[in-house]
This record gives sequence, structure tokens and C-alpha cells, in this order.
Amino acid sequence: MTRTFTTNIYSLYLIKLSKWLMLIMPIVALFYTDNGLDDYDIFVLQAVYSLSVALLEIPSGYMADIIGRKKSLVIGSVLGTLGYSIYSFSSGFHGFLFAEIVLGLGGSFISGSDSAMLYESLAAMDKKQLYFRLEGRITSLGHFAETIAALGGGFIAVSLSYRAVYFSQMLIAGIAIPAAFFLLEPPRGKGINRPGFGHILLVCKESLFINKKLSSTLLLSSLIGTSTLCMAWTSQVYFVNMGLTEKAITPLWISLNLTVALVAAFADKIVNKAGRPLAIRIILLVIPGTYILLGSFSLLPGLFVLFVFYAIRGYATPLLKDLVNRYCASETRATVLSIRSMIIRVSFAILGPFIGSISAGYSLSFALRLSGFILLPLILFAGILLFITLGDELTK
Repeated sequence: MTRTFTTNIYSLYLIKLSKWLMLIMPIVALFYTDNGLDDYDIFVLQAVYSLSVALLEIPSGYMADIIGRKKSLVIGSVLGTLGYSIYSFSSGFHGFLFAEIVLGLGGSFISGSDSAMLYESLAAMDKKQLYFRLEGRITSLGHFAETIAALGGGFIAVSLSYRAVYFSQMLIAGIAIPAAFFLLEPPRGKGINRPGFGHILLVCKESLFINKKLSSTLLLSSLIGTSTLCMAWTSQVYFVNMGLTEKAITPLWISLNLTVALVAAFADKIVNKAGRPLAIRIILLVIPGTYILLGSFSLLPGLFVLFVFYAIRGYATPLLKDLVNRYCASETRATVLSIRSMIIRVSFAILGPFIGSISAGYSLSFALRLSGFILLPLILFAGILLFITLGDELTK
């Protein structure tokens, strides 16, 4: 089969599938609990994963801008497969900790490089305007994969064991390796003439402080990314705290992921119909508000709020990624997207254990409400800054 920039899109679909076909998600909290971990341990493990991603997030993104996004995706795919193989043969906190570090390193090489590869492949075909639509479809595909995985993971857990789910996850992660090797590196901008640590700092300064349009989109995208990532893990703990078993958690997880997938598949149409300004205002209120309401309501109304959260998440991620890509340069695109991911990971490494510790000391409900009251003013400030900075450009 001949490699083209069009086939890059299908290879990226496979990489996304291998990353998002998460058999472990319906049983991850149960698996940890079965191995003697408590709520705090669970959040610490995910915080360690985020920190290990963050440690190499910007350097790996910068490396992708220098050596190519394809090589970065190959390295990340290999490390991701290795991480789940370690999980498959480990037990207890320290074994899982090592697996999370390897997975984090692998994630850092993929993060930023995949979106940069998609955007630059479309640019090479003079189809950059399709990025929002395709990013939404890739996000949708990922959540459909999670939905299918929830069925598969639950079935494997019931039929065999929780550990068998992790072994199966290792095999699925391996799909990304040949897909990454099949990618065709697209041409980029003028390139980086004098690479080095000093230039990394310069790109960070430009992205976070000098380029106001880029910095405002990065700030809001990072805060929303942190909130949605943390909720993905908090909801698992929430289900267990509410006394739900794997038989109840699995259909819930499937329904939530179907909600994200369906909205993401039509994200561009939904946003175009509502208008970008209104779509963003809804994000600003619903995402942090869900934390407050989820911590205040009983199970049934809490689940309703959670479904609304996941629906908004469906279009929020591709919309905000599209805004970030609009205002960054081709030659440093992977680095800029990695800055976004690093902020998300570091923030989650703080927020996750914070929720876990407050939950252990008081209650999960109190931890959710407190987190919501912290996130709400931060997200509203970022949103106001975005509207002031971009102005009429948000309607284009």
C-alpha cells in the first residue's frame, strides 16, 4: 500500500484506537482496590503518570519538531506497549508505579505529535480547514473505542480476571507500533535553525506570554483539559463510592463514552450551529459547575449532570485544540501542543491527589464541591481573557 498524507489520517486513527481502546477503564478502580490500594493511592498513581508525562512533555514535543513527528510517535508507541506489559506481570503499588512511569514517558512522545502530524498532513494537502472536523472525528473514534472496550473489558474481567484485562490491553497497545512506522512525514515550515534548551525556553515564552492570542487559547484549553481528565478518573471513584459494582459501572461507562463520541462526531456542525461564542460560554459554566453539582446531588441527578458534562466534553476538546493550532507556527507546533499537555498533566498531578486527600479526610462530595469552587473562577477568568483577546475572530 502506497503511503500518502491521506493514509496518515488512517494511521493516526489506528494509533488513536490503540490508545483509547481502554479495556481497563471499567475495572481500573476495582483492580486497584483488589490489589490493596485505597482512593489516595489511585490518585497518586495517576498523578505520577501525569508527572512522568510532564517531565518529557515539552522536550519530546520539541524533539518531534526537530527529528520528525513520525519518530516521536514510534517511540511513544513502543513505550506504551512496554508499560502495559509491566502492568500485566506486576502487583501492588510499586509495580504499578513503575508501569505508570513508563506509560507516562510513552504518552509524552505521542502527546502533541499526533495532533501536529494531523494538522501538517492536512496543510500539505491544502486542507487545514478540515482539522476541526477530523479532530472531532478522531476524538469520537477514541470514545467509541472506549465504549467497545468497556464491553470487552467487563466481559474479560467477569470471564477470566482483572489481570487478564491488562494483558489484553498490552496486545491492543501494540497495534500502534506498525501504524506509527507506516506514517509519512509531512513537510513543515522553515525549521529550527539552532535547536537547544535556549530555544525551548524562547518557544515557551512566546507561547505563554508574548503571543497573546496563543497564550489565551492555551490557558483555557489547559484548564478545560485538566478538568475533563480529572473527572474521567474521579467518576470511577465516584461510582465505587456510591456502591456500584462492575455490572453497574460498565453500562454507565459505555453510555458516558457514547455521549462523548456522538457529540464529538458532529462537533463542527454543533459549534457552527450554536456559534463559537455561545459554545465556549457553555463550556465555561458546565465544566467547573459539574464538580459542584456532582458533590451536592444524590446518585440519579448526579448522573444526569455527569452526562451533560460528557456531552459538552465531546465538542470542547476538538474546538479548543483547533483554536490553539490556529495561532502557533508550523515549525514549533508539536512543542506548543506539548506545552498545553504539560500544563494539563502538572495541574492534574496537583488536583487529583488534592481530591483524593480531601476525600480521604472528609468525603468525596466535599472534595468535589471544593474543587468546583476552585476551578470555576479560574476557568471564567480564562474565558473572559479569551473573548477579550480574540474578539471577532471567535466568530470566524
